[in-house]
Amino acid sequence: MNKEITSVTFIRSLNHGRLRQLSDILDPQESWKKVLADIRKPSGELRYTQLHLRRFEGLLHIGKSPTVELLQDWGTTNSTVGDLVDILLRHELLAAASLLLPDIKMPVVQSSVPVQQTVDLSNQVTCVIDSTGRTEEIPFPGGTSEPVEEEEPEPDDTGFYRFSYDRLMKITGNFDEKPASEGGHRLGEGGFGVVYKGFFNGKQVAVKKLTSMDDISPQELKIQFNQEIQTLKTLKQQNLVEMVGFSCNGEHPCLVYEYMSNGSLLDRLACLGGSPPLSWSRRCAIAVGTAKGLQYLHQNHHVHRDIKSGNILLDEAFVAKISDFGLTRASAKRSSSTVMTEKIVLLEVLSGLPPVDTDRELQLLIEIKDEIEDEEMTLEDFVDKNMEDGEQPAIEKMFSLAQHCLNERKGRRPDIEKVLDRLQDVL
Repeated sequence: MNKEITSVTFIRSLNHGRLRQLSDILDPQESWKKVLADIRKPSGELRYTQLHLRRFEGLLHIGKSPTVELLQDWGTTNSTVGDLVDILLRHELLAAASLLLPDIKMPVVQSSVPVQQTVDLSNQVTCVIDSTGRTEEIPFPGGTSEPVEEEEPEPDDTGFYRFSYDRLMKITGNFDEKPASEGGHRLGEGGFGVVYKGFFNGKQVAVKKLTSMDDISPQELKIQFNQEIQTLKTLKQQNLVEMVGFSCNGEHPCLVYEYMSNGSLLDRLACLGGSPPLSWSRRCAIAVGTAKGLQYLHQNHHVHRDIKSGNILLDEAFVAKISDFGLTRASAKRSSSTVMTEKIVLLEVLSGLPPVDTDRELQLLIEIKDEIEDEEMTLEDFVDKNMEDGEQPAIEKMFSLAQHCLNERKGRRPDIEKVLDRLQDVL
C-alpha cells in the first residue's frame, strides 16, 4: 500500500510510478537541469558539476530518464521531498511541486527576476545591430536600474525592431506565467529560456526571454543570443521562423518571433490539448517543408545542430518553420552534411510517437524500427492509427527513407538534397 507523501518523506522512498510522473513533467523541456543546478551538499557546495550534467544528458540516448536517474542518485543521501519541492518552487516548476505535495501553498509570481541569481550581472551581452555585422556592447543593468522612458520601437534597415525590455513586459503581461491555454501568456520553455505570447503592431508575437543557468556561462548565453540574431538577420526562407526583433537593455536579453498558432510538430503529433490528429498528407507536407528549410541552411553554409520535432513549428496553415538557431554553426565552406538529426523526426511522423518514452517496453523509437526490420513487428502496427489517409506504398517509401538516414555508416546516409527529392516523391 502506498504511503502518504509528506515533506519529510525521503526521496529514495518515492516509488517508480511517482518518479515517472515527475519525469513526464521535467524531461520534455529539460527542466531537470534547473533542479540539478540547485542541489547542494551539506557544506553548501554544488553537488553536481557540468560533467555530471553531461552524463545525465547522455542517458536520453539509451532511453533512460534524466529526471528519474537524478532523483535516484540524489536520493542516496538523506534528501527529502521537502528539499526537492523547495527547489521546484524556486524555479516555478509548480506542476511538479503539486504532484508531490498537492496541498502546498503555491507562491504568487510577482517578478520575472530569478529567485537565486547565478550570473554576475556586470557581464555584457553583445547585440548585432545591423546587416553589416557591426556590434555594440550593451551591459546587463543591475536589479535597481532606473526606469527608462519608453519609445515606440522602429524597424532598422533590415526590418527588425529593437524593443525596450519594458515594452516587452507590457505586451506579455509582465511575462505572465499562466499558460496561454488557460488564458495567460506562457507558451512553453525552449532552449535557454521561456517563451511568452504577446501582441505587437496588430499581430500576435512570441517573446523568448533568455535566462542564465548554472551550467551556462554568461559568455555562452551571449554567443547563443547573437547566433540567433545573426542567423535570422542574414537567412530568410519560408521554412525558417521569422524574427520580428530583439531586446538587450533589460534584466534578460529577449528575442521576438512571429507567432506560430499551431505550436510544435511534437505537440501536434501528440494531439496535445485535444487537437485533431495530423493527416498523412499534412505530415508529408511538414516533412518536405522541414527538408526545404534544412536545404536552404546548408546552401548558405549553416548546419542546424538541433533539428527535432519540438523545434519544428507550425503556422496557421501548418507550414513547417524551423526554430532555435542558437545551436547552428556557420561552416567555412559548403558542406553536404548528412541528415542524422532528421532521422528520428521521420519515424515520429510515421508513428505519432515521441522519440523516447520510458513507459514503453521499447523506450527508444529507433528500437521499434529495429523490431520491424527483424520482423518482430509489422510496419502496419507501427504506423499511427489516428491518421486515416495514409497509403501503404507512400508509408513504405518514407520508412525506407528513415532507414537510409539511420544507416550506421555515415557515407551511406543520404544528404539533404536526396532526402528532399524522396520526400517530394512521397508527397
